[in-house]
Amino acid sequence: MGAASRAVLPRGGVVTAAAAISPDEARIVLVRHGQTEYNREGRWQGVGSDVPLNDAGRAEAARVAEALAQAFGGRVAAVYTSDLARARETADIIGARLGLAAIDEPALRELSHGRWEGLTHVEVEERWPEELAEYEARPYLVRRGGGDSYQDLEKRLWPALERLAAAHRGERIVCVSHGGPIRLALSKVLDRPLTDRDAFGVVNGSWFEIARSPAGWRLESSGKAG
Repeated sequence: MGAASRAVLPRGGVVTAAAAISPDEARIVLVRHGQTEYNREGRWQGVGSDVPLNDAGRAEAARVAEALAQAFGGRVAAVYTSDLARARETADIIGARLGLAAIDEPALRELSHGRWEGLTHVEVEERWPEELAEYEARPYLVRRGGGDSYQDLEKRLWPALERLAAAHRGERIVCVSHGGPIRLALSKVLDRPLTDRDAFGVVNGSWFEIARSPAGWRLESSGKAG
């Protein structure tokens, strides 16, 4: 299980995850759903692929639930989730451990991968090599497979995170989402380009606690199912 009580921040400081929350800030714990068969097979899995968790993914979700319970105890006010099946099941497992019912928040959905949905990376590269190369070079602007770009995602995700943070000042909430939304959020919070996204560690069963204060956003702690 990924220990979560302490985490090294981008500036090198160390923060205790369960520390008291200031009344003028909110904490949002972004959780990536557990593994699905598409994840295991390396397939593009977006909003058009409503694939359930596999057994490994359910076990990951249970480990994340326990890690969050140990890190934050009863200091979670609400659990929100993408309404896609893999996120919803992960959120239900976490919510059951924390004693909270998960609330659907469609803004937390994954991007659309368009015609890439359900294909492996190799299959996409074989069929549309120039399209894939353009996306890899400019992920914020390029619509993958004719679906969504990260810019499109930002237009729905970021206002939702700001709204949730404003509604939960002085509180911590959990938001179960997907790789794309969490990578976008970390890119903005850490002020790093999306071309660095694979370095963020957003694997199945990982989580990232971000804080919204009057000074802006920061990464507070992180962990993963292990």
